[in-house]
Amino acid sequence: MSHLTHRQNVARIVSSIRLTRPYTPFYRLAAHRIPTLWTLYRGLLRASPSPIIRSHIQTLFHDQRHLTSPALTKTQLEKGQRWLDSFKKARQGDEYLRSVLQRFERLVVAHRNLARMCGIVNDSLSWKHRLLSRPIFTAALFKPSIYNGPLPRLKPQPDHISGMIHKRRITRSRRIERQRALFSQIEDLQVETKFETNLAANGERFKPYFSQLYLPEWRAPVESCLEELQAAFERDAARATRSTPPSLLRQLKAARCEKIANKTRERERQMRGEVLSVTRYRSRLGFPAHVLALWSPKVRKANLVARCSAGKVGYVGQVKRALGYRISPEDDGVDNAKRKRLDSLAESVQKSNQSRRDREVMTERRAEGGVLRSKEAVALEGLDSV
Repeated sequence: MSHLTHRQNVARIVSSIRLTRPYTPFYRLAAHRIPTLWTLYRGLLRASPSPIIRSHIQTLFHDQRHLTSPALTKTQLEKGQRWLDSFKKARQGDEYLRSVLQRFERLVVAHRNLARMCGIVNDSLSWKHRLLSRPIFTAALFKPSIYNGPLPRLKPQPDHISGMIHKRRITRSRRIERQRALFSQIEDLQVETKFETNLAANGERFKPYFSQLYLPEWRAPVESCLEELQAAFERDAARATRSTPPSLLRQLKAARCEKIANKTRERERQMRGEVLSVTRYRSRLGFPAHVLALWSPKVRKANLVARCSAGKVGYVGQVKRALGYRISPEDDGVDNAKRKRLDSLAESVQKSNQSRRDREVMTERRAEGGVLRSKEAVALEGLDSV
């Protein structure tokens, strides 16, 4: 037997036991879909002891239809097969499994009721959040620009308005870059045309590609793109000069009237003794409006810190002393004897640190090979040289 025949026999034996992975996913194979849908799923629906369990099985299969992991899918299929066996045994007369399935049915009903109640609560909370954060008119006009027309100023500003302005900014910047690139292409065409014209004037014989009849064909698509960009820029300019519609003006006027009426009702409620959010904010300011208007932000902060804080040390004490509050100097709780002892210790530590630094400097000079000389010796050497 030749060597080639031996290799073919070995390859045939190995290929028969080698694990081959199909190119098609398992969930698209008929070997998986037919037993799962027509045997397991259909069998579970037919053998279900009650409509509640049947609908629960439908929900489970619907929720897990996106499984693509073979291991997870195998686990779920094995669980479904165990359920099918239990359903069949319960239908054949197994009292224990019947009681288990009845408890399972009650559990499914309780779970559905809980999910329904949670959904109702979440819907009410989300609706309350939308009511609290709904946009309202501020009685101001969002002035028109190249990115937006005349709009009412809303608080908070809706996301779709912010997204519209942001998208138009990006689009305009890209449009400008595109226009610059097209102008550059036109300049290149002019340079090429001038070059071929000069060659023809010098008597050179060649086939033109950019001049004469070919130039309009080159410029036509570029000019059409420039016309489209110019039309877009004109639309932006028209948007910036658009007048405010009368309906919007009427809405703004009504919003301003409502704002005045709302503030009037707010003042009346405060006079009756109600504590509102604006009442708490004004009380935190601590000073009347005509006084706050005369102060700078720095002075306002200092007065607010001094009035709202009961401390007398640290930053609060420093601010109060600067404002003229009668506060005694800070006392660190150290008597005279202890203070003298601490001062002597600090002086000794300072001297030891200075001597240590001097020794380190002398050691470095010796390492460099220098000779330590006194000031007198240096001065004598200077006199001898003179």
